Amino acid sequence: MASLDPNLAARLAHLPSVRAAVAAELRTRAQRVEAVVAAHTRTGALASSLQVVVDRVDSTVSISDPAILAINYGHRAPDGRWVEGIHAIEAGL
Repeated sequence: MASLDPNLAARLAHLPSVRAAVAAELRTRAQRVEAVVAAHTRTGALASSLQVVVDRVDSTVSISDPAILAINYGHRAPDGRWVEGIHAIEAGL
């Protein structure tokens, strides 16, 4: 009966070609998020909260602005009208 190495996923994740592919994909996705964020720079706080991290195996794009949920998905303005979100997170998917 065939068996798989229980560490196969870790071995594959650390291969140079896999790491390069993950980093390249992250850069592509990060550029899409950055483009959406750059178009919405009223104060610059959102853009300054954007962080792109390329690690040895994993890579992430994160936005730490405290208002990101309202900014991204939309919210009600004080006068009650709906303000559409910018959907930056979805741009990176």
